Amino acid sequence: MYKSDNCILRNPMPSGAIEPNPKSINGMLEFDGYYWWTNYPFGISNSGYWFNNQQWDPRCASVDSEGLHLKMKETQLPNGPKQWSSVELVLWGKVVNNHNTAGNPPQRMYPGYGKYLVAAETPVGNFNDIANNCCFGVFTYQFEKDSSITNSHRELDMLECSRWNKPSDPTNAQFTLQPWEPSGNVHRITLKDNGKITIVMDWKDKNTPVVYSIYYGIYDLNSLPATPPDITWTTAASQNEYIPNEGCQTVHLNLWREPQNYTPSKPQEIVIKKFQYQ
Repeated sequence: MYKSDNCILRNPMPSGAIEPNPKSINGMLEFDGYYWWTNYPFGISNSGYWFNNQQWDPRCASVDSEGLHLKMKETQLPNGPKQWSSVELVLWGKVVNNHNTAGNPPQRMYPGYGKYLVAAETPVGNFNDIANNCCFGVFTYQFEKDSSITNSHRELDMLECSRWNKPSDPTNAQFTLQPWEPSGNVHRITLKDNGKITIVMDWKDKNTPVVYSIYYGIYDLNSLPATPPDITWTTAASQNEYIPNEGCQTVHLNLWREPQNYTPSKPQEIVIKKFQYQ
């Protein structure tokens, strides 16, 4: 785990912020031993949370016995109209020995080199349906830009599940290095799941190939099948300049609209069943 005194510590509950539910504190939900922050982004407009030309509603995230829910649906925030809302969760820190009280958020963590696992399912059918209606994203991201490196936000996209509103595209998801524009940094794939997937990323070091994998089914790092992943991609040595060093990045999970003026045909939902960082 990377630790730095240079990371900007922001107030998780600025004026006008909304708790995702009455039991949460500082915009945090607890899931799988970690705090997940819901008020994204940090800036707040008069009509709620607005980023990428769409509304982000913290109340579209919740935790129950089934897991960590991300929902895209029509909601209404204070001082704003009823409209389709996206949701984003940010890994904040561990729960153990890391207290969260009103006005005193828990200590942040910045997971760096290692293995990341996100197991997820969707009750809407399968991830192809998600791809047709919105984007489900799992990625590392540093909020502040670091212009000293090629991948300035230290973004490694473990999965972006979307057709980007291109119905004829036979692929429905991708692994991505940032910036995405150079040839080969977007690796398109086709998920053929039954609604349950496990996403794994192995980020060993800076300027070193990263391995992305998808398994059909729900697993943790100890129960992954001995057989090869259903889908895998190892970045090429020629792409090493896009593999960042450790910094102030953390894990983000989102469910959002792209293109921004596109509205889903129906409400969408992802349930995160497991998160692990090793």
